[in-house]
Amino acid sequence: MTEADLFISNHYRKGGGGMNQPYQAPSADVCIAKVDERYQPKFFAASGRIGRMRYVVYAFGLTMLSYLAIAIVGGILAAIMGGFDSASANSGATMLLGFLAMVVMLFILVMTVIYAIRRLNDINASGWFVLLFLVPIVNLIMGLLLIFMPGTKGPNKFGPKPVANSGGVVAAFVVVAVLFVGYIGVLMAVAVPAYNQYVERAQAASEMQYDYDY
Repeated sequence: MTEADLFISNHYRKGGGGMNQPYQAPSADVCIAKVDERYQPKFFAASGRIGRMRYVVYAFGLTMLSYLAIAIVGGILAAIMGGFDSASANSGATMLLGFLAMVVMLFILVMTVIYAIRRLNDINASGWFVLLFLVPIVNLIMGLLLIFMPGTKGPNKFGPKPVANSGGVVAAFVVVAVLFVGYIGVLMAVAVPAYNQYVERAQAASEMQYDYDY
């Protein structure tokens, strides 16, 4: 074999010389593209990963929308019947509103389970772990994990990573956080004085019993 033949042969094996190799392995850019692959989560979707912030916003937003729907229907029935007193006295309207409330609550329950499964998938865990919410104490731990545990970086076995949180999602999360802190504050403002009054009454009753015995 001549030197020219050896040179051409080496060039074909190395893929050099600018010649296209139809059976050459894909370049590293394909792997990088797969790692960077992301998708846009949907509010009412039944599948697809969601992060911590979207999980909180979706669950709270769904609850608020459902309550708003019940309130709107109740207001419409009251307007048709000539007021809330007339609507509540009408058994048909009461049954209709009660049925609607049951349907809405069932819908909230189903979507809440779906959101929990999607959040579990985000941390690369099976959706079957959602059954742990039926176990007392464990359900509290599961709730904290879904709220605070970060998702898988990049794609996992349940799909690509969701896109970064938009400004609307961040703003909604801030609103939810403020409302939650306010709720806790109101709860503490009511619960602490009530507890103190209970302790005072218990002490007074104990002292009266002591005086009676002696």
